[in-house]
Formats: sequence, C-alpha cells, structure tokens
Amino acid sequence: MVKISVKERYMKMLKKSLIIIPIVCGMVLFVWMKNTKQPPIRFESKERVQTVRVISLEKTPVVPRAIGYGYVEADRTWEAISEVSGKIVYMNENLKKGYFIKKGELLLKIDTTPYGLAETRGVAELMNIDARLKELVQSRKNTQRLLSIEKKSLVSAAQELERKRELFDKGYISASDLEKEERIFLTHQTTVNTLQNTLALIPSQKKALLAQKKSGESTVSERRLDVAKTEIYAPFNCRLSVVNIELHQYATAGSVLVKAESIDRAEILIQLTPQKLLNLMPREAGSMALELPDMEMIRRAIGITAKVRLPMDKVNQIEWDGQFSRTSESIDLKTGAITVYIIVDNPYGNILLGKRPPLITNMYVEVELRGKPVPDRFIIPRSSIHGGKIYICTKENRLKIKPVKVEFHMEDIAVLSTGIEQGEILVLSDLVPAVEGMLLKPVHADDIAKQLKCQAAGEAL
Repeated sequence: MVKISVKERYMKMLKKSLIIIPIVCGMVLFVWMKNTKQPPIRFESKERVQTVRVISLEKTPVVPRAIGYGYVEADRTWEAISEVSGKIVYMNENLKKGYFIKKGELLLKIDTTPYGLAETRGVAELMNIDARLKELVQSRKNTQRLLSIEKKSLVSAAQELERKRELFDKGYISASDLEKEERIFLTHQTTVNTLQNTLALIPSQKKALLAQKKSGESTVSERRLDVAKTEIYAPFNCRLSVVNIELHQYATAGSVLVKAESIDRAEILIQLTPQKLLNLMPREAGSMALELPDMEMIRRAIGITAKVRLPMDKVNQIEWDGQFSRTSESIDLKTGAITVYIIVDNPYGNILLGKRPPLITNMYVEVELRGKPVPDRFIIPRSSIHGGKIYICTKENRLKIKPVKVEFHMEDIAVLSTGIEQGEILVLSDLVPAVEGMLLKPVHADDIAKQLKCQAAGEAL
C-alpha cells in the first residue's frame, strides 16, 4: 500500500481551490451586478451650429476699372529721308542714337554746289528770255512803222498803176511799161502782206516766250528748293533712335538718314475684351448720333481716365497719369479683343535718379482704366457666389439661399444692383453641405468689408 505524504495532499487541495475560487467569485459578481443595475441614460440631441464669416451689405458707389498691359510707343515718329543726293558736308555733333534734339535744330547739310550751278543756269536762261521779249516788243514797233509806210506806198502804187492803164488804153505807153508798173504795185502789196503776217505772228511768239519763261522760273524754283532740301532740321523736340549716315558720306535720294521719336507724349496700346470695355461705359441712358463722329466728344462722353504703372514694384509703385485716346476700328480676329490707345503727356518729366525713370519706348507697363462712378451698388467677393446664388444669414442666424444677378465682375469682386436688400448679412464661408435654414454662428469679417470698400472706390489699402 502506497502512502501519500502530507505535502502531496496539500498540493492536490491547492489545485482544486484554484478552480473553485474563480467560479465562486464570478457567481458573486454576477449577483451583485444584477442587484445594482440602473436603466440607460438618454442624451437629448442638440442642433449643430456652423461658424461662418459674414459682412453687412450696404450700397456704395463703384468706380468701374479694368487692367491691361502693353508696351510704350512714341506718339510721333519721324524719318529724315533725303530728297536730294549729295555728299554730307555738315553733321550736328549731337547726331547720335539716344541723344535729344530741339525743334528747329540743324541736323545735316548736303553739298549744294551741283544745285547752285543748276540754279545759276536757270537764272541765265530767264535773263535770255527777258531779252528776247524786249526784242520782240521793239520788233513789233518797228514792223508797225514799216507797215504804215508800205501801206502809203501801196496806195501811191495803186494810183500810178491806174493812171498807166488809162494811158495804155489810149496808146500813149507800151505794154512793157504797164507790166513794169504792175510789178511795182505787186511788190508793195507783198511787202504789206509780209509785214501784216509778221505782226500777226508776234502774239504767238510772245506767248511762246512767256511759256518758256514760266517753265524756266519753275526750273529755277525747283533748283532753289533742291538747295533748301540740302538742309535737314528737326521738326519737333525728339530723341534720336536711328542714325544711318556719317560726315562726308554720300547720301542718295530716298535713303533714310535719321529716325527720331517725339518726347512730349507717349502712347500705349493695350487689349481689352469687349465686355471689360463695356463695363467702363456710363450706365445712364443716352444716345450719340453724329454724321461724322468726333473723337474728342466721345472721350468726354465716356469719361474714362487711366493710370500707367510699372509692374516691377508693387510696394513703391511708379505711375503716370494717362488719358484715353481712342480704340481700334475693329476687333482682333485672333484674340477677340479691342485695342485701346492710352496717351501720357510729358513722359520724360519728373525724373528722379534711382527712383523714377522716364517712360521710354518698349517699356512694359500696366494700365488701369477707370470709368465714371456708378452709384448705389452692392459689392461682394466673387468667391461668395455659388452657382448664381448667395448665402444670407437671417436675423435668427439661419441660412437663406438667394439667387442674384451679377451686373459685372471687376477683378475678384462682383457688382450687384438687384437681388439684395440694404443691411442683409452675407455669408462668406463656403458651406458643405449648404442646407437652407441651418443654424449659423456669424463672425463679422471687418477686414474683408474694408477691403471691399477700397476696391469699390479704387483706393489702395
């Protein structure tokens, strides 16, 4: 018989207790939980509140604006084209590319010797014609005197011939004597006819000489004009852009010697879409019917002003006052835009070294066009329009969705004239999803409201 030690018994009892104790503890815990359980707590559902940025809508005057970019050009350009040929005998010391030239300043002078000699020959020919005219006048006087004498001689010869014929009929003279008298009579008659013909030709000869004189005078005038054309003067205050000649070089007629640009006015061409240009036009009703449209009257009617700026510096902006000049006669077929011409007076004025440069040719600039102020308009950010509708925060802080019609866009703002009431609260935030009637928590964005007012007035922040 095997004997079990006390230690082994203890171990068996410990193993059984490890199984029974957890079971007993679990039963006790189950009974405790059953006796102490409580019904579930019900939480009341609360409506979700969406925080949004808002601004108050108020009517304000709006200055329509449009931005365009273009290159500066000279308002007037001039090409000095040689009208005569010859050697350059004088050249202005400032005749160099980039130099400034005053109006009326002599630039070039071509050798006048060939044209001076031609003028002298023409004057000599005129003097010869004048002498021939005087000679013709004297010849007329002499011919008239001779004709008077010959007419008297012809009368005497006729009387003598008649007397001889009577004597011949009576037989007192021979036939040869009669024939001799007849020849004398015919000689006087021929002389009279010749002198009469000479007098008759004198007016035609005079006309021919006068025509030659007129032609000679024209020739002399042309030679004198050629002499005047040998000197080239600046037609206005300008800056030289091209110089194609040097001293003692031969200039051929028709060649471009110098090119220059005016410095009193600059011109800028920008392109705008027809809609942007239309936004600048006055809103008041009116018509303009002219037989021949006057551009100055059109400029006064539409009242567009301009600011020209260098786009390189946004902090210290450099700008010039410009004027609307005109538009192109047609729309560009490639871009569908209208070319607008802007002029700037005195582009070289108010120059500050290192700070303000002159407005020179081919400079790339930004042009802001401004129309006449439009009163009583609502200004909202373009981003606050959602598919032709805006979000309004009601007095009860509820969302209201309203359709609106935009009158025109200007940069990042939209201009409205209808669809909004004074004092309504516009929601700027983008709500996803936007459910009409949802509860809002408005937060006024004063910075956005101030920015919109400045944009509407065209002022810098």
